[in-house]
Amino acid sequence: MAMAGAGRDSAVRLLWRRVLIAVLIVAVFMAGWAAWGMYRKERESGALRQQAEARFADLESRHAKLVADVARLRSERGKEQALRNAYDVGREGERLIVIVEPPVPPARATSTRWYERIQWWR
Repeated sequence: MAMAGAGRDSAVRLLWRRVLIAVLIVAVFMAGWAAWGMYRKERESGALRQQAEARFADLESRHAKLVADVARLRSERGKEQALRNAYDVGREGERLIVIVEPPVPPARATSTRWYERIQWWR
């Protein structure tokens, strides 16, 4: 009888070992899947961080330009320059200079008819 019980006992142990191995395989698979998901999220967040840093640098440069523009507009010279650029105005007593391009002579008409090309002396 001791033998019959020992065989049954080893079969139960073998079954539990197989169940434990299957559970461990599933646990390793789930841990690998979770690690892969975290890796992907880390890569995405890195790309988003680079985009945010680039946008921040752009906003900083725009801010510096606006601060410089405001400082320039607070001076009399800056106000005058802004008015001249916006409205094409000049100071009192300044004269207008008009630059006129020389007229372009009209192009000579060329004929494409064959009999007119032969009569070159005309």
